Amino acid sequence: MLFSALAVLMYSIGVEPGSAIDTPSCSTLLIIAMSPIDVYERPDSTCAPWSILLPGQILEILVTTADGWLGFDPGVAQAGNSGSFRYRWIKRDASFTIASGDPDMLEVVWGPSAGFTYVMTFEPVPVFLEPDSLSEIVDSLPCCSAAAITCRIPGWYGIDPVKGPHPGTIPGWVSETAVSINGVIEDVPLRSQLLYFSGPGQSM
Repeated sequence: MLFSALAVLMYSIGVEPGSAIDTPSCSTLLIIAMSPIDVYERPDSTCAPWSILLPGQILEILVTTADGWLGFDPGVAQAGNSGSFRYRWIKRDASFTIASGDPDMLEVVWGPSAGFTYVMTFEPVPVFLEPDSLSEIVDSLPCCSAAAITCRIPGWYGIDPVKGPHPGTIPGWVSETAVSINGVIEDVPLRSQLLYFSGPGQSM
């Protein structure tokens, strides 16, 4: 099977049989689509497909999730995305053949779910007890992390890190200038600035 898959790989990239080519390393997972494969923006089948991988197309798979989704670099500009949001995803049981590599050797990463709007970080971001920079800092959201947004007021997002790659982070508030957003921010409840918050979405 590996020989035939490599033959298809060579044909797909225009390499004549018998030509000298670099053999992919055993740590590289290359797959070849055998039939159309739905590609998703998040590793969640309730999302609408982002694109379609056509038969014969080749992907280098970089990561996997704990429940088996396979992530790859889509090769598009993603200056505003970090962490797992930089990948696009296909199902583990999609119709493809493995040209080289072992899926079990992939790095396992957290995968964002459908239906949530997330903050993303590019450096450690302080988490405040209240939506106020003079408030107590209760924790820090690590670099290249994420958390679901539960509520918002102008300039601040209430976050739930349980829905993210670092669930041990204490919930609180982050400044909108310190993070990037993935999802539809208008879907997140907007709270009155006149309320005094004891935590994200919890008024006193």
